[in-house]
Amino acid sequence: MATANFQARLDRINKSHQGLAPAREKLPIRALRSQPIPRAAKSGGRKRFAIFDHSLAIAFGSVLGCIAAVVLAGLTSENSPWGPGTELNQTMFLPALGGLGLAPLLMLASVFVASKKPGFALFSLSYLSGMIVFLTL
Repeated sequence: MATANFQARLDRINKSHQGLAPAREKLPIRALRSQPIPRAAKSGGRKRFAIFDHSLAIAFGSVLGCIAAVVLAGLTSENSPWGPGTELNQTMFLPALGGLGLAPLLMLASVFVASKKPGFALFSLSYLSGMIVFLTL
């Protein structure tokens, strides 16, 4: 009797679900690993500002800009090891001018690439900013 009631109930459930969409297939674990992970699952649900994703590019650009500015400032200072009249002055002159000329070229290149690579745009902006700030001190 209990079995008959159970079977009748299963039949009623199956009839009520006949018009619905079929259930998702069960995929093996290996197939799930090859599928791309949604972005929300990657970040762990933690909301971050977009600027923090490129903080390494900003820091690296400002440090390189400051280094280029120190080299440029040392070319004109009498007290620096690579100041005027020294052998290092002739060696450091062209690389220092290359570093100075690199700043506007990076900014021009970042105008075209900024939508695809925002980290590059932030790097070039921080390179130029680091150079300007350090040269004005």
